[in-house]
Amino acid sequence: MAATIKDIARVLNISTSTVSYALNGGPRTVPEGVKARVLATAADLGYRPNRLAKSMVTGKTSTFGIVPPGTSILAAASPYFQIVLNGILSAADEVDHDVLIFTGFRDGNEDRFIDNVLDGRVDGLIFLAPPKGTQIFAHPELTKVPHVMTNCWLDCSVPAINCDNEAGIRDALKYLVELGHRDIGMLYGKLDLDDGIQRHAAFMEFMTDAQLPIRAEWIKDGDFTPAGGYTAAYSLLTQDRIPTAVMCCNDEMAVGFVRAAAELKISVPDQISVVGFDDSPMASSVHPTITTMRQPLEEMGRAAVLALSALISGLPVRNQTFSTRLIVRASASRPSEDTKTHD
Repeated sequence: MAATIKDIARVLNISTSTVSYALNGGPRTVPEGVKARVLATAADLGYRPNRLAKSMVTGKTSTFGIVPPGTSILAAASPYFQIVLNGILSAADEVDHDVLIFTGFRDGNEDRFIDNVLDGRVDGLIFLAPPKGTQIFAHPELTKVPHVMTNCWLDCSVPAINCDNEAGIRDALKYLVELGHRDIGMLYGKLDLDDGIQRHAAFMEFMTDAQLPIRAEWIKDGDFTPAGGYTAAYSLLTQDRIPTAVMCCNDEMAVGFVRAAAELKISVPDQISVVGFDDSPMASSVHPTITTMRQPLEEMGRAAVLALSALISGLPVRNQTFSTRLIVRASASRPSEDTKTHD
């Protein structure tokens, strides 16, 4: 049978409360000599701490709550969620915390969600890519739980971890222009997400500033999913005139686009170049491999944990914006002479 606090107290002939304070670091101070004897005896007896009991003493659970960017299985299966979560798990382990994923949050059930997160299971929350305008952040009870967000709007008072979407889209389009492309289409993602809004706006701004044609029929909603990219690609690629390149605002849509192009016997990149965004594993696992903008999602997940840890400790936390980087692969090349078009 595992040793208990009572066993340690009996061996040392001291109170169980003193043993508890020594093992848990409080809330009352224990003389260093006594604390050393408690720790040594605990090791000799093979004592294993009870985290629940410790949390009752310290008021901390050593657990972070993670709120995914949706409630469906598709959200949990997305490369975005998996990569960010890898970073969160790695950093949480380093600070000796567990992770609890909340699956029941959606607009309209704010009160129920707040009841769940205030039940003492977590010390703080990380919201992953919450939809813009989500009402949960206006809930007065949420202030009782330290929380941060990733991939979210910058005009919110909650500490935010983001990537530079505008620079990423601009650099991707600049690369296509340097290859010789002028006729460029776009597959955009969910416009209730800040990443979707920013990347769509950045595309329009770049094309306008570069005096390149913006054709509504070449701008399609791909829903940030492979299925959405596939459907959008069919709508775009079956037109009488198609662009020489397409900017897909995430890799999932780019993968769907490439699959549709193959079915339509349209060669990537010989007839149309494709650029994605994220540098998720799927970008290098399809044929052709996809040129993309690397968003450091794992590093952003780690940063979210460190920010939340600081917030829980009462330290000031600032917004962080991570840079993107172009990853050149096989899906983009110079436009061939027979696909070039000019206004």
